[in-house]
Amino acid sequence: MDIDHWKQGLNDLPLGDVYIYQEVESTNSEAEKRIQEGAPPFSLVLADAQTAGRGRQGRSWITRPGTALALSWILYPEPGRIQQELLGRLAGLGAVAVWEVLQEEYQLSASVKWPNDVLVEGKKIAGILPEVHWDGCQLTDVILGIGLNVHREALPQDAEFIFPATTLEDCLGERVSRLEFLQQIMTSLLKWYGRLAEPTLINTWNSALAHREESVVLSTSQGEIARGVVLGVKDDGSLSLRDATGVVQDFHSGEIQVRLVDRS
Repeated sequence: MDIDHWKQGLNDLPLGDVYIYQEVESTNSEAEKRIQEGAPPFSLVLADAQTAGRGRQGRSWITRPGTALALSWILYPEPGRIQQELLGRLAGLGAVAVWEVLQEEYQLSASVKWPNDVLVEGKKIAGILPEVHWDGCQLTDVILGIGLNVHREALPQDAEFIFPATTLEDCLGERVSRLEFLQQIMTSLLKWYGRLAEPTLINTWNSALAHREESVVLSTSQGEIARGVVLGVKDDGSLSLRDATGVVQDFHSGEIQVRLVDRS
């Protein structure tokens, strides 16, 4: 990775500081350090390789050199923008931005698997990990971590995945520029961040939602917690589910996993 070239490629975007590394353990962890050092709002942390990236439920997200995008976008609260009631929308912000780029720039039929995965043809191509930090009851900052599988080598051939995965190269049948893909993703993120409090974000999230009107099982590391038909995402980013008795419940992301009911 030519760090100077990548920084130049991001010059036209209204970002804060841009921190690019050949390798880090985790871009989210690196972003936390930059915040402590006074990084300005909308700063971006990017790494060519990530050895201990954080995923949900304590899982790691490994980024192999030259194959993917591992980034963390540092967000700060703004009056009328990031308020406590909007924090549940952050995973949707990242997922909708990625979904939009895949749909509009690459003509791929993508979907968003609640709460934080982006799928193409039912396979995971990207994961979103928002992290919120507090000082007592005061929201101090938000880090939006995103991992995207770009080149075929991003997925080791002998790896065992909990959920089927794919890459942008596999979906398109051709290699693409990681820098160009990053530029497209950041442009979309900036646009949707400006709409974080608007109904259009939830409406778009719902239009992209995987498994809508389908029967799913919700589970945590402790086991199954609910099953029912997916109705959609609510204003606070929670998932609305109707069970077999007709009762509707809302679930907040936390450490919940969603999978289709096995009909076999």
